[in-house]
Amino acid sequence: MSGLSWLPLAPFVTSLGFGLLLLWPARRPVRVALSLVGTLATLAFAAGLLLATADGTVLVSALGGWRAPFGIVMTADRLAAWMSLLAAVSALLAVWQAAADPDPVREKYWLFALMQFLFAGVQLSFLTGDLFNLFVAFEVMLVASYALTVLGSTREQLREGFRYIVMNLAASSLLVVTCGLAYGVLGTLNFAHLAQRAAELGPNATVTAVGVLLLIVFAAKGALFPLGFWLPGTYPALPPAVGTFFAAVLTKVGVYALIRVFTTVFTQEPGLPNSLLLGLGSVTMLYGAFGMASQREWRRILSFTVVSSVGYLAFGLGVGTPEAVRASVAYLAVSVLVTTALFAIATVAERATGTRLVRARGMLEFLPLLAACFLLCALTVAGLPPSGGFVAKYALVRAGLAQGSPLALLAVVSALLSSLITLYAMLNVWRGFFWGKHPAWLSVYRVPRALHAAAYVASALVAGLTLFAGPLFARAGATAAELSQPERYIRGVLGDNPVVIPPAPTGTPKETHP
Repeated sequence: MSGLSWLPLAPFVTSLGFGLLLLWPARRPVRVALSLVGTLATLAFAAGLLLATADGTVLVSALGGWRAPFGIVMTADRLAAWMSLLAAVSALLAVWQAAADPDPVREKYWLFALMQFLFAGVQLSFLTGDLFNLFVAFEVMLVASYALTVLGSTREQLREGFRYIVMNLAASSLLVVTCGLAYGVLGTLNFAHLAQRAAELGPNATVTAVGVLLLIVFAAKGALFPLGFWLPGTYPALPPAVGTFFAAVLTKVGVYALIRVFTTVFTQEPGLPNSLLLGLGSVTMLYGAFGMASQREWRRILSFTVVSSVGYLAFGLGVGTPEAVRASVAYLAVSVLVTTALFAIATVAERATGTRLVRARGMLEFLPLLAACFLLCALTVAGLPPSGGFVAKYALVRAGLAQGSPLALLAVVSALLSSLITLYAMLNVWRGFFWGKHPAWLSVYRVPRALHAAAYVASALVAGLTLFAGPLFARAGATAAELSQPERYIRGVLGDNPVVIPPAPTGTPKETHP
């Protein structure tokens, strides 16, 4: 596989290159075509990564020929390739939406270029091999997201964008400080080398403290309660296509970082991080579910489904067993695809009625296929059979029961209660928007067919989660097994004969005689 060592770099470079190309002034059809081609190319490279890592190979790109841990490396194992593919699928559907829904004001200020820069930052986050470059990837991603958040300059965007920017700047500052602490304690920032050095030290309070600081940073990026207060207000304020990608993927970058750090690097004392993840996950699930039930606008309701899904992922990671990690990896696919589909459906629904509210009533008569798609996605989010959401949530609950600690059992109760509340909230949306008699005073507007098509394709992918649940869980199981043995990742990155850094000299210096 050494001939494929360039592949982990390809998704990032492709998105970045097309982003730069899209800065060049051109007519809209050219910009749309370039954006679609760039995103399709990124998707093709991500699919290539998935195939290349299917047998457990860890692909490494050493920039400038400098080996890890000294050089900058891009790495792709099963988990990184999986996340790269999910992000690329969501990116393609978001660009599709943007192409189908012209927005002259935002496109004038390089909407398509900024979206490609955002995709580049996300791909870099999943494929980087060290902690400091993860910070750099966050900044690439966040700079683009800051611009996209306030692009259009509505009062709502500026208000919510301010909270989003302040929160992320605070989290990024803490990440830089923690990178410094990690380097001071372990002498490296490469993930594989960090794992090796942490294992050599064994259980160590300072290393655990560094791990907890990283947990706080990534919990903020992933919008775990109470650090995700910014999310439900920010995502509805975004342009629809941008909001779709934000909701489906950005919080998953934080979740990916949690999985990477606590299954590969800091594995010596899992008790405290796992307890924190179980506690935060339990509260986040309920917070998201109650938030859904309390809202009356499409994308505000769906933003709380994003919060709740992050809680389920933290729950699985906090249980910590291979079965729970397997369920979490499978649930990542469910969460990304169903969120993409629901936001695409919401875009069509808002455009058809000209309002953000779900109380339009009687839209089943005008949008029957969209109603079917929403029902499928609602069952998936709530975790009802036979949806893919049921399979993943059932695996999470079973893993929690098998682990059996009081916190795990509390999280199981929270997960079940959250699913019931989510079902109530989703059925309320169905009843309010699709059911009943449509009021004569409320107009129904024509929506471009391409926008409908984006929602239908995304919903078909959600249906595919049910039809292909077997292969999905087989892949998730192989990923979890790989994560439970970090030695394979360490050997893949550092090689069979890694560079050995001698310990710093200790003791009193030798006396010198004149």
